[in-house]
Amino acid sequence: MKKKTVLAVAAAAFIGGCGKEFPETPWSSADIELRRAVEHQTDYDSRLELARLDFMHNRIDEADALLRELVKENPDDMTAKAWFAANECKIAGRTAPWLFGMEKLYLVWDCLKDLDEAAQKAPDDFTVLLVQMNTDAEVDMYGSMQRALDTRARLEKQIETRPDAYPPSARSAFFETAARIEALRNNPQAATDYWQRIIALNADPDGVERAKREIAALAQTPPNH
Repeated sequence: MKKKTVLAVAAAAFIGGCGKEFPETPWSSADIELRRAVEHQTDYDSRLELARLDFMHNRIDEADALLRELVKENPDDMTAKAWFAANECKIAGRTAPWLFGMEKLYLVWDCLKDLDEAAQKAPDDFTVLLVQMNTDAEVDMYGSMQRALDTRARLEKQIETRPDAYPPSARSAFFETAARIEALRNNPQAATDYWQRIIALNADPDGVERAKREIAALAQTPPNH
């Protein structure tokens, strides 16, 4: 498989940041089909795709094993580094309750640092930036939420200025990331507006269905609860 199959759209889906528990999320038919295509392959890009799928669906330990191999095999690949750092943030998140124990604080600091390093070395990599934004917003420590907001503002300006430079799937992925950030900030109306833009784009059926579910859930959420 080509490396480009690690689509930017994946970065926005099921990221789920540093929470205490990470139950495995449901698999769509498309993800099941993709997993079947890559799970017995040994080439680098197929293994990265499998690691991404594991990460998306909260198979944290499986993703960790694969990503450790990949970043060692190719330390210059910032996409793999970003997924690895984001997965390390999940591992940190399940270690213990927030703010209890220096080990946990160190793990969070370390994964955010590695994620920022990946973004610094690949400042124009759309996937890396989406992974960073999602994780920074979910973790929301050491100023990471503000960094997510700054990156979002920069990317949104680029998309608005040159929409044709971004395929619908990439724009949809960005809007989903932005929606999740606003939901984390307790801004249901702003989040709903971004989900509505995904429906209008109609880039993929799974994304549209996910947007409809999220809008319905947000309708039950009072602003700034």
